[in-house]
Amino acid sequence: MDAHLKIWIINQNSYLPEDGPHTRHFVMGKYLAKDGYEPYVFACNELHHAGKRIDTGKEDYVERNVEGVRFFYVKSHHYKKNDIHRILNIYSFYRKMFKVAKKISKKDGKPDIIYASTMYPTALLLGVKLAKKYGIKCISETRDIVPEGFVTKGTFKEHGLIANTARRFMKHVYYRSDALVFTMSGGKRYIRDMRWDLEQGGKIDLDKVYYINNGVDKDVFDSNAQKNVIEDKDLENPEIFKVVYFGAIRFMNNMPLYIDTARELKKRGKDNIKILLWGTGSKLDEMQKTLDEEHLDNLVLKGFVDKNNIPGIARRADLFIGSGNGSSTDRYGASFNKLFDYFAGGKPIVLLAALSDSMVEGNGCGVELGSSPEPSKVADEIIRFSEMSREEYAKYCENAHAMAEMYDYKVLVKQVERIIEDL
Repeated sequence: MDAHLKIWIINQNSYLPEDGPHTRHFVMGKYLAKDGYEPYVFACNELHHAGKRIDTGKEDYVERNVEGVRFFYVKSHHYKKNDIHRILNIYSFYRKMFKVAKKISKKDGKPDIIYASTMYPTALLLGVKLAKKYGIKCISETRDIVPEGFVTKGTFKEHGLIANTARRFMKHVYYRSDALVFTMSGGKRYIRDMRWDLEQGGKIDLDKVYYINNGVDKDVFDSNAQKNVIEDKDLENPEIFKVVYFGAIRFMNNMPLYIDTARELKKRGKDNIKILLWGTGSKLDEMQKTLDEEHLDNLVLKGFVDKNNIPGIARRADLFIGSGNGSSTDRYGASFNKLFDYFAGGKPIVLLAALSDSMVEGNGCGVELGSSPEPSKVADEIIRFSEMSREEYAKYCENAHAMAEMYDYKVLVKQVERIIEDL
């Protein structure tokens, strides 16, 4: 390995840890730097999931240097909701990056490799265009399969104009990439389903398609679990079996099912079980109103939680519950961030999804009930775990810890490095 290989990582919705929750590429950069690489991360200054904006003043970007990572927040069009301004934000980041790339390459020299990542496919197009300009290799990372997730949810028609145009766009980008990384295990199957592989007349060599899921920074998680312990009467009550959820309180995460499950547990007289939901979202007020009206005190909405406080909460949970994406990442495998916090928390998981790779149930970490199970079935499983023998419960915990070790970013970055070395 060249000890000074310069890697440009492009992800419009990437954050530093102090700015928001989506830190995958900062963490990757941190461990790449420890292995001798020179990582640069380029992100938008509009922090979509954090609800804030990084001020770049009159400059095109602001640079921060953190743990060996040179992180650039690039000025882009301001927006507040899903309207024309968000579309302009995506386009403006794409356009501004060419100007920023010219400035940085003139000052520091051109990159040796580009690692471009969705959530917006324009980042992949940006990656392959810059790679061509500099005469270098480009790795394209897919974290949600467009447009299949929207087709699954019914937003786009299976063979409608928008879906077919999006597929042609992705095909174009994939063909121009030197390697493809999918954060879900079914990436190769997706390429075969689209008939884009060499065997079916396409141009993609499946040996250049890789799987690197999301993960957890175990060192940071373990440290935060020790030093960031919040006060919470439910977590501190040894008489309660604590079922914990982290994530958005919104329609796509099937919030009505959580209320129905709480009703079912209440009906069965299981007063020792509480479902504790940490997060905010569009369904928060509506859910709280229902809980108040029905006196459902066995489901508690805890509100926003800082990412640094998640480990301390997770270590005091007895069981985790989570929703799948109900989209392409369920169809082609699991790829949602909170699952890895659950693994690191080291407790069993009840997952309201049916994953093609059965990451949870198949690895003895819990059960997968499908995206719309009956509330009685969810209640059955929660009760089963609450009454499980100590030995059986401990085995689930052990398996979850093993998965956290497998998906530690220190391990995942070694996989990235092997891809780079093979190009």
